[in-house]
Amino acid sequence: MSRLKDMTEGRPLRLMIRFSGPLLLSNTLQLLFTVVDSAMLGRILGVNSFASVGATASLHWFALSFVLGMCHGFGTFFAQRFGAKDMEGLRRAFITAAYVALFFGVATGISGIFTSRSLLLLLNTPTSLIPEALIYLRFLLGGLPLTFAYNVLSITLYSLGDSKTPLRAMVIATVANIILNLALIFPFGVAGVAAASLLAQALAFAYCFFTLRNTGILKGCGRKPQSSYFAPLLRLALPLAFRNAVIEMGGLLLQRSINAYGVEFVAGMAAARRMYSLLMIAGGAVEASIVTFVAQNYGAKLLGRVKQGVLDGLRLALISTSVIMVIALLFGRQILGLLIDGDPAQILAVLDVGTRQLTMMTLFLPFLYLLFLFRGAIQGMGNTLIPMLSGFIELAVRVLSILLLTRIWGVWGIHFADPLAWPVALILLVISYIIIFKKLNNQNLFETR
Repeated sequence: MSRLKDMTEGRPLRLMIRFSGPLLLSNTLQLLFTVVDSAMLGRILGVNSFASVGATASLHWFALSFVLGMCHGFGTFFAQRFGAKDMEGLRRAFITAAYVALFFGVATGISGIFTSRSLLLLLNTPTSLIPEALIYLRFLLGGLPLTFAYNVLSITLYSLGDSKTPLRAMVIATVANIILNLALIFPFGVAGVAAASLLAQALAFAYCFFTLRNTGILKGCGRKPQSSYFAPLLRLALPLAFRNAVIEMGGLLLQRSINAYGVEFVAGMAAARRMYSLLMIAGGAVEASIVTFVAQNYGAKLLGRVKQGVLDGLRLALISTSVIMVIALLFGRQILGLLIDGDPAQILAVLDVGTRQLTMMTLFLPFLYLLFLFRGAIQGMGNTLIPMLSGFIELAVRVLSILLLTRIWGVWGIHFADPLAWPVALILLVISYIIIFKKLNNQNLFETR
């Protein structure tokens, strides 16, 4: 129990910094995890292998974002129960969520394996990239049950205020991934890289599982799901999963447009989108900390602490985005250059594309961080409809960019597709947060301290 942190008492800013610190390091290691995979592919196997894997990114993220959306929904419910000191409800919710995750993980994994080729063809993936792309995609989609299981445990720990265990798990996974990549890439190529990722994730899952079990928080939760908990869990999880899927649907349409511009353009965009994790390092930490803080205090009916937490989260978001922007703008091209090797002319073309995309994302980064903040706050208060609608707005902006801006600006329409979606979706989230907070403030169910 000592690992768990009750965030309903103490200074909100200090609590969120203490919570987000390990999470920030964990996200950094996640970036290293991704960079290792990319560098192995680009520098050892070459640009074509790098582009092949890059061509699968939107499909993999589509499936993965669905998984993460459901897990974040579970985590919100867990945090609310923990904040309300309802340990029995927490235990019953956890075992029920585990069964739901198993069902969706197996279903999406099996369907992904059998539809991989058709999906790659649907996205107009260049013929030369399909063989390796298919191998990599089938490995990762087939491993979705494991991905689901790990994320359920990780999100559970975060919802209980423990951000240190997932950090340690990510350290284990990162070290294992480097070693396994070196061992498997030469004999097995892209299949070895994919297998290394899954095996490293299995180790992280094992560490989180034994740590969570040792806390005793889930002792007596039983082995059977509780039917009365399916509805409240799915009411939070499915809208977030659907929101993420809708957002990534725009990514699929964008990938289809990217594939039409050839291997170098695909590789350049893939490099930039890999480095998207660099931009997300602090943003992910801010969002996770605000969701957990707001959910626990919402469960404890402490509305004043919710408001203060959001204000402190705003400070964290603006400071962290400034630091990340400076790093990305000054060293973005050099970082991208670490991922690939080969013919100088081809590398130059890839880096030109990647640098343009990374620069555009960086300049719009403050909007993205504020989007994370207000989306997380609304989600923490149990409202999943508004975050889902924000996903539709992001999809609409991406589609319009692809259909309209590309006709006017050519490839610049593709470069603008993601960044333009963030400020437009942010408008809905800010207005909605103000309205929701005012409605709650007018109720007598919440303390305002």
